[in-house]
This record gives sequence, structure tokens and C-alpha cells, in this order.
Amino acid sequence: MNTQRKLPLSTILWYSSANLGYGMFFAFNNAVIGPFLKKYTANAILLGLMSSSHSFEGIIIQPVTGALSDRLKTSLGRRRPYLIVFIPLSVLFLLLMPAAEHLTHAWRLAALIADIFLFTMLFNIAFDPYQALMPDITPENQRGNVTAIWAFLGLIGQAALLLLPLKTDAKIYLTAVVMIITTAAVCLAVHEPPPPEMQQTHRLLQECREGLRGLNVLIQAKNGLWVFFFSGVAIGSVLPYLTLYIESVTHCSHTTAEHMFFVIVAFTALFVLPAGRLTDRLGAQRVLAAGLYLVLLASLAGLIVHTLQQIEVVLAVAGLGNAALSAATYPMLTLLVPQEEQGFYSGLQTAAASLAQPATLVVTGMLINHGSYRYIFVVCAAGLAAALVFLGRLKPERAPDEIEARRFQLRESGV
Repeated sequence: MNTQRKLPLSTILWYSSANLGYGMFFAFNNAVIGPFLKKYTANAILLGLMSSSHSFEGIIIQPVTGALSDRLKTSLGRRRPYLIVFIPLSVLFLLLMPAAEHLTHAWRLAALIADIFLFTMLFNIAFDPYQALMPDITPENQRGNVTAIWAFLGLIGQAALLLLPLKTDAKIYLTAVVMIITTAAVCLAVHEPPPPEMQQTHRLLQECREGLRGLNVLIQAKNGLWVFFFSGVAIGSVLPYLTLYIESVTHCSHTTAEHMFFVIVAFTALFVLPAGRLTDRLGAQRVLAAGLYLVLLASLAGLIVHTLQQIEVVLAVAGLGNAALSAATYPMLTLLVPQEEQGFYSGLQTAAASLAQPATLVVTGMLINHGSYRYIFVVCAAGLAAALVFLGRLKPERAPDEIEARRFQLRESGV
């Protein structure tokens, strides 16, 4: 039985405030880094990998971080220490990016790649515990709405960074400042509840193996992770290349392409709050399915459009679908796994993205290098079709019994 009290609006806004800064970070990664690095390399694989918000090291780091955050015991709670330590470190390396650009030609590209890798990795270490804080403080029947508000503020951050007429260095400084201020707001204003009682073995690898073993019992969570994996393949094949695709198809300027990226952000922002309410009323699975079908429609249209006006329509449909995905994806996961292991399975979800996105970007980059940027939508459509297959196999009504079986498994194993 869920005994959590309804979360007041003030707490929802304080919790969600950090996503304002993190939205700027995602917009910088997906929409700014690609055109910026294109001055130094034309390799589509490299441009895609550097513009992605996930990389291969997350396959190991994210589940480990999640497992640690589930069992961490400090006076600050189990999630906040990750925000306090790793967001400032990420910001530090983000601020070093302009300095790396002024190195000699022989070192410049290598230094920029190393710097982007480090600030992205450090950010992701903090982001999963931050996400796991949401189900810690929010009852099940409110998670769709809270996630929608959280996503809405993230989209405001993305829109601000994309629309402000600032040079790249100024966007870096603005993102860094907002990330620090909003992270501090969460750490100061959001109270973490006491964690569920769990035994701690102090053998982290054993705990991670035990978490993976849980998927033998949590069949619906396993299906959900496959949905998130393939939808990550789909979205990850498009976002890092989207501004470059727009430039290639329409021959517009970098600035115009960045502003076109804003169309998908704007339509996501317009519909994410209604999508959150629908998630709580109709269920996350239905809203997630609607989102996947809409993005699939947009990806197929992306193969044939030619003008800025046509691309605007495609991005509007994609934004509507993305609103549904943004509101329903994480609430779906929280319904499929035990409360006391939210951090580990959140990390495992990110690990799936860390495997999917770089591998997809290598394949997509090779296709682009030997063809055109339209190939991003071929990969996207294939990923969405696979995600819909696994979503059809998902039976959320079976999850409560599987969660109880998992808790019994944990008690028997002594973890």
C-alpha cells in the first residue's frame, strides 16, 4: 500500500527547478555542440557521439551509481550528495570548454572531445539519483503530473538556450550558472524521506549482480527496459544530428537550424502537462504508445520533406509525441520496480541508453558519411517499431505481484 502523501505544488516546483538548468545542458549537448565541432571535424560519427547525452561508460557507471544511491546513508539523504558533488564538477569541465578551443591546432580537437566526455559523464552520474528522488517523494497516482511539470521546466531551459541570441561561450556560462543555482535550490528546499530498510553488504558488485538477477522476477520491468532501450535508439539517432539534418536539407544557416530545433521543444512544452494528466488518468502505457506512434509518423515524414515549412510540421508532430514520451516514460518504470531499488533500475535504464545511443550513432554516422542525413530517420523508425513490439508485451497489472516476489527474493538473498 502506498502511504505517501500528495506532493504539494511548492515541493513539485522546487524539485523540478533543477531541470531548468539541466534542460539547458541537454539543449547545449544536442543542438549546439554539433554545429560548434563541425568547425574542427566533418566526421559524422564523431559529431554524433559528442552531441549525445550518453556514452559507453554509462553502461557500467549508471547502474553502479544507482545502486550506491539506493543504499547511501548520510545526514543529507541518499540522493542529494550526488547533486552536491557531481553537478559542480560537471559545470567546472563545461566552463573549461572555451579554454580548450584556444589550444594549438594539434591539441584542440582532442582536448574538446575529452572535455565534452568528462562534463557529460559527471552530469549523468548526478542525474539518475536526481530522477530517483521523484518516486521517493511522490505517490504513484501523481507521478505523471509531477514528471510533466519537471519536463516542462526542462523544456523552458532548452528553449531559453536555443532562442537567446548568444555566442557559444555565453551559452556555456549561462548554462553553468543556472545549473548551479537550480541544483542548490533542490538541495536546500526538497526534504528526502527516510529510505526503505535494506540490508547493506558493502559488496557493490554483488548488489549490482543481485539487481540484474531481479529481472528474472520483474518480467514487466524487463519488457519496459527493452521499450526504453529501443526508443532510446530511435531518439538518440535523431537529436544529435537534427540541426545538421536541417542545414543539409534546406541549406539554411546554423542559427536558423537551431531555431528550427526550437519547434520540437515548443510543441513538447505545449502538450507535456496535458500528457502528464493523461498518464495519471489513463495509464503510462497508453500515453507511451501514443507518443511512440506519433514520433514514428514524424520519422517517416522526415524521409521525404524538403523545405523549412515542411520540416516545421514534422517537428511539431514529433514534439507532440515527445511530450507523451516525456510524461509517461519514467512514471512507467517506477510502477514496475520496487521502491527500494528505484536508483538501481533508473541507472539501468540510463545504462540501456548508454549502450543504445553510441552504438546507434556509430552506425548512423557511417550511413551519413556514405549517404545523407536522411538516414537518421531510417534508424529512428526501426527503433520505434521494436519499442512498440515490446510495449505490446508489457502487462503493468502483473507488476505488483512481481514486485512482491522480488522483495521476497531480496530477503532470501540477504541483500
